Amino acid sequence: MIIEPPAMPDRLARLERALELLDAAAREPVTVDDDDPVFIASIGWRSGSTMLQRALMTDPSLLVWGEPMAHLMFLDRLLEPLLDIDESWPTPSHWISHRRGLDLTQEWVATLSPDAGHLKAAYRSFFDTWLATPARGRGFKRWGVKQVRWSGLHGTALRWLYPKCRLVAIARHPVSAYLSMRNSGFDPPAWGYLLRSPDQWIATLEDHANHWNKLATSWSAISEKLDVTWLRYEDIVDGRVDLDAVGGALGLKLKAEVARATKVGGSNYSIGMSAQERDRINELTEPGRNLLSYFE
Repeated sequence: MIIEPPAMPDRLARLERALELLDAAAREPVTVDDDDPVFIASIGWRSGSTMLQRALMTDPSLLVWGEPMAHLMFLDRLLEPLLDIDESWPTPSHWISHRRGLDLTQEWVATLSPDAGHLKAAYRSFFDTWLATPARGRGFKRWGVKQVRWSGLHGTALRWLYPKCRLVAIARHPVSAYLSMRNSGFDPPAWGYLLRSPDQWIATLEDHANHWNKLATSWSAISEKLDVTWLRYEDIVDGRVDLDAVGGALGLKLKAEVARATKVGGSNYSIGMSAQERDRINELTEPGRNLLSYFE
């Protein structure tokens, strides 16, 4: 008789529960400052994240790193072990801070671990050392990162590590994004985009559409909970976004006229798109498009 394992909850639910359990287990919290980085999550490629990155950096206090070591997906890989934390493991006996009066020479210490608060601090220290410290070493008060690979799962982890961080998601209609990709070198199946090293690729129209839809739906799922600022590429290009107000909400003083002076959109594309390609993308991205009011 084969016993089927219980249904596995989705990755976001597993991560949220793991982070809650770690925080509940912490007995030795490490003091952290009120760092408030800005994290830009693009819903896939060619969606205006670099344009937004430059616009935010018109405030000279901010350095936003541009997809550092992107396809190595450090945050993604670091989160994988945490997905195995649940109510059954680790037990309180694992944490040294939960075992008052512990006799290190007589009691069971084979699985003894530092307090959960130090594990969280270690995660935070990785990004502080890699990204925050170099930015401040160059004279910037604040720092940030923009990515085209982060999902709502990653946003949840970033808010856990940096409770005061600002999360900004920017999207572009998936059909327009694909057309831009095709005119900037994306040539399936000859050449694609490396999503995660060594073997996860965006190598087809379907890959692009599924990636776009995954990111759009995952960010929408946690948007209100994490107070995500949403922007659409088309609204920025058409002047329907008050960039000064966006900057103010993020604690920045932007020079919007500088950002607007940079030509965006309106490129002369040499590669077109068939009706079949358009319809296929729209079919695969319908859930995400509806959430972002891209209805056609």
